[in-house]
Amino acid sequence: METQTKSEKGKYGFVIFLCAVAVFSIDFLLNVTRSGVMLDMDLLSWIYYIPSAVGQAFLFAGLLYLISFLPFALLFRNPGIANGIFLTLLIMTQILMVINTYVYSFYKFHLNGIVFGLVLGGGNEIFEFGTIIYLKFILLAFLTAVLPFLIAGWIAKRAYRYFTRKKIILICTGLFVCMVYSHVGHALAAATHYSTIRKSALAIPYFYPLTANSLLYKLGIAKRDHIDDMTYNVYSSDLQYPLEPLTIDENKISGYNILYILIDSWNPSSYEQETFPNITGFARQAHTFSNHWSSSSGTRGSLFGLFFGLPYTYEKEFSISKMSPLLIDRFIELDYDIQTFPSSTFKTPPFHEIVYRRVPGIMTESEGTDTYQRDNYITDKFGEYIENYDSEKPFFSFLFYDLLHAMNIPKEYHRFHPCWETSEYLALTNKTDPAPFFNLYRNCAFHVDSLVGKLTGLLEQKGLLENTVIVITGDHGQEFNENKRNYWGHGGNYTKWQVQVPFILYYPGMDEKGKTFSHMTTHYDVTPTIMNLFLGVTNPASDYTTGNNIYSEASRYPHPVGDGINYGFLFEDLIVTTNHYGTMEITDSQLNPQKRSALKASELQKALAVKNRFFR
Repeated sequence: METQTKSEKGKYGFVIFLCAVAVFSIDFLLNVTRSGVMLDMDLLSWIYYIPSAVGQAFLFAGLLYLISFLPFALLFRNPGIANGIFLTLLIMTQILMVINTYVYSFYKFHLNGIVFGLVLGGGNEIFEFGTIIYLKFILLAFLTAVLPFLIAGWIAKRAYRYFTRKKIILICTGLFVCMVYSHVGHALAAATHYSTIRKSALAIPYFYPLTANSLLYKLGIAKRDHIDDMTYNVYSSDLQYPLEPLTIDENKISGYNILYILIDSWNPSSYEQETFPNITGFARQAHTFSNHWSSSSGTRGSLFGLFFGLPYTYEKEFSISKMSPLLIDRFIELDYDIQTFPSSTFKTPPFHEIVYRRVPGIMTESEGTDTYQRDNYITDKFGEYIENYDSEKPFFSFLFYDLLHAMNIPKEYHRFHPCWETSEYLALTNKTDPAPFFNLYRNCAFHVDSLVGKLTGLLEQKGLLENTVIVITGDHGQEFNENKRNYWGHGGNYTKWQVQVPFILYYPGMDEKGKTFSHMTTHYDVTPTIMNLFLGVTNPASDYTTGNNIYSEASRYPHPVGDGINYGFLFEDLIVTTNHYGTMEITDSQLNPQKRSALKASELQKALAVKNRFFR
């Protein structure tokens, strides 16, 4: 590159910076259009969103310009060094922005530390993609990240001389105004409860906008209501748990083995005889709960709710105090042989520390190059365990099947058609026909069903059904865009497609075998049911869980779901969701936005009391 003065080098970098603003702005607009958020946006939301997206793009590109271009432009005479470093970082950032666009379109959250931890810690045990997907992504990365900034360099080489100091100041002032506008506009929207603007702001990556409710209330620009006065979060590690010490009736200790079989990402509509012939057949000698809801739309919160009987909002406090689930403590007290058989790793997320911290030597990983092999492996390992079981003491075993999450199975096992050969995540849009994707899912489900059938058959052959309690359920659901809002998978909302799961309970000597119960039940109900019916605990469930005995028809509303930041409540006709901005979204059960007045302050107060009941 020809020798440039410091002024020329700065202008050259400024043109690349402007191109980066344009590219990032397009990314942020795609977040809205691909995710389906635009379905709820009105004209005022667009008037807010477009300048705000440009303002955030200005912040991203500006930081990279200041960090990676200016210092090297000043240090080195060769302008190619600063340009090369700047363009490299921009390309890397753009690749992350492209990935984020796809993540947000499916799950409605942005790339974060948890996702990177799962990728780096769990590897292909959690995320499993075929070679075609990787090749498509490489091509996509070139077209959307490498090529645009190669063009940006070409433009800069020819256009930088046309930028005067006055033009640069004028352009930067306009971009800065967009950035300020995004915060002022959001502050007004938050104080006046203009939900469509606040919802659209969530589509901007890593955007933490200003709120100024107290000031705007004081100035009379907005009015406070009862919901504003409520305290949503309790920040404390001072737990009162359980509320009363556990009381034990020795005569109610069954001595039964207890087996949990969890199927990752179990779509509730897939549970029918053609797809699950073995499990539906087994259910004829068990009880089925057809209106069962998980404690979250993600695995962490779901398993926490299943074992602790509490919302995942308590996870931080339990980690600080190093408390294990009372259910596991009770198994230890009764000298159960505790075994785990996870298809995906238990180290990321660290379930071996969260749930099984008091159980040494549990199996945390399984063998196999893909999920299909690992699901087969845990089935064989549990089969070996049962073959060698000596019945000297009862066992608690936990099997976790992951194939419905990975959706990757050899073609010769394809039974339902038309069917995708692999999960074409990059092809998913709001207009995608879900049938081929859903049939791939059903083909995986049919295989998992055969594995579960193998286990229940073995237990029956060994005579262990006479003294074994069996729970078959999912950690959470799996959506296939049933609500037509471009949600695929899980972790994106709290509708039935991501939170409701099948639930089958079997125990020896049960009455009315084959009965289906239609009242609402939840993952919070499982621990108190097992503790009361089989482990001798006589306390009311309210002493140590937010759940009930699963056979109780008491109302489960409001039902808390989610985690400590993005949690929510399910009401009979409404879903209330909070987010990292500290704001609240109210929708109906199909995610159609509802007015703030649809939620009574007394109902929200009751929900918060349920969520925070075990804090002092």
